[in-house]
Amino acid sequence: MACGGGAERAATPRHEPIAAVEEAGSLAPDPSGVPPSRGGRDRVGQPAPAWGPMEWLGTEPLTLEDLRGRVVLIRFWTDTCPFCRATAPALVELDEDFRERGVTVIGMYHPKPRGSERSREAVAEVIAGWGWRFPVALDRDWRALDAFWLAHAPRDYTSVSFVLDRQGVIRYVHPGPELHPGGPPEHEQCRRDYAEIREVLERLLAEPA
Repeated sequence: MACGGGAERAATPRHEPIAAVEEAGSLAPDPSGVPPSRGGRDRVGQPAPAWGPMEWLGTEPLTLEDLRGRVVLIRFWTDTCPFCRATAPALVELDEDFRERGVTVIGMYHPKPRGSERSREAVAEVIAGWGWRFPVALDRDWRALDAFWLAHAPRDYTSVSFVLDRQGVIRYVHPGPELHPGGPPEHEQCRRDYAEIREVLERLLAEPA
């Protein structure tokens, strides 16, 4: 299946076309030169919502306040999603390349379908197999995913990524489903998205702390 095919869909009813939502959320070009988001533009420029208490793997519990002063890349993912699996190595690479420069990568796990159970140990086994060394939160009830993404407009995918600036403002949204630097010819969009998210991180790191 080509990148962006329709297998992993958000469990959100469509009340209006995505195009209308995107048009309503269009913004003036970012003066810092951060590329415009391909989707989810209604969320750009909004303060990131607090995610509240959650279980964390690989770290003590983190809050947005803990991350002030750092650029943050948040990827919402689940272990049953082939697009998340395809994106996993790219997140390893981004974490390794940018961690020491001031970027924190966070994985936000949501079990599918909504309301299903997945043990902490099972999730830990998945991320160990993927080689993730960055923090992972267990968004068991989808509260963070709803606050960031699903509650605001109809969405195609739950495998969404957000980039926050040093002040905790959403500056870029990758609406899913996957991104990575390689792959066959039909994954050109994935490669473009991966290159773009690297550019976004570079530009936000260049802004004053």
